[in-house]
Amino acid sequence: MSKPTSKTVSVVLATYNGAKYIEEQIRSIAAQTLAPFELIISDDASTDNTLQIIQDLLSECDFKIKIIRNEKALGFRDNFLQACLLAQGDFIAFSDQDDVWHPTKLEKCSEFFGDKRISLIVHAASLIDDDSNHIGMFRQGITATTIKLPLSYDPWWTFWGFSMVFRREIIELIDIKDRFIDYIVPSELIAHDRWVMLLGQMVGAIAEIKDPLVSYRQHANNLFGDGSRKRKHPAFDIRERSETYIKATSQMVGIVSKIPSDVNENFPLFDKGRCLGFLNSALLQLTRRHTIYESDSTPTAFRQIWECLGEGSYRNVHDGSIRWKSLMRDVKFAALGA
Repeated sequence: MSKPTSKTVSVVLATYNGAKYIEEQIRSIAAQTLAPFELIISDDASTDNTLQIIQDLLSECDFKIKIIRNEKALGFRDNFLQACLLAQGDFIAFSDQDDVWHPTKLEKCSEFFGDKRISLIVHAASLIDDDSNHIGMFRQGITATTIKLPLSYDPWWTFWGFSMVFRREIIELIDIKDRFIDYIVPSELIAHDRWVMLLGQMVGAIAEIKDPLVSYRQHANNLFGDGSRKRKHPAFDIRERSETYIKATSQMVGIVSKIPSDVNENFPLFDKGRCLGFLNSALLQLTRRHTIYESDSTPTAFRQIWECLGEGSYRNVHDGSIRWKSLMRDVKFAALGA
């Protein structure tokens, strides 16, 4: 049994041509043991009958529903975040259109609502196929139900949006138009979940729940496939990738600099100086490693790698562990690409 809570949750559901799955998802939200305060549905100019299916289901929902239709498609990033600005609940839960929520998702997450330290709650998921058959687990690295203090994660790490429930005040900290660039797709601003993850781990603790609370659907048309977030986009070489990460991380520093210092009533763990030090350390590592990719010879590149090792540029800023994949990638570059 979960603890009673007076806190409310706004569910933000972004849709786009989701007619095939939207009925099952909305019914799973309506079946929650802890009902949401409201359901905000933001449709990104669908051309199928998604909105008609939603209209036909309204009578089954015992909570407020807001429906927004974007006349011009915003893309999933801005569709989610613009809808969040309309939320009035104490917490916000992202919802994809093609997943299925387990009945106790909101109830289990609500067990952490009373802890002022916590800014973001995340959980594991099960995997289902097109026909809603269970095909596996998607744990996101979560092995136990626990609370992680601020700055416990890699600056570029994220949990997936469908697994996030977060304090509404996070979305109010910084104008969403001021987001940093997406270091995976540099032509875009950062996605909604990575945005919330950055701010969430800066200003508060994160609660991880080991239980799978959503069935995450795997099919040919879903956005990111099996959770690897491998995307089809124009290839760019390691130098350009490095420049993109440097630019994005530099923008992260600027964003955190803009967070007001007087947010401790909502986020008592926020320490701006420590957060800026954390991000600046990550930025320094990226900048230092970039000299490898600018080397004019293989010996020079290997010398730079050796110096980076000695300076700690391959140590994660959140826990001090070695970034072995980064080291191996740089060694491969020095051997083959310098």
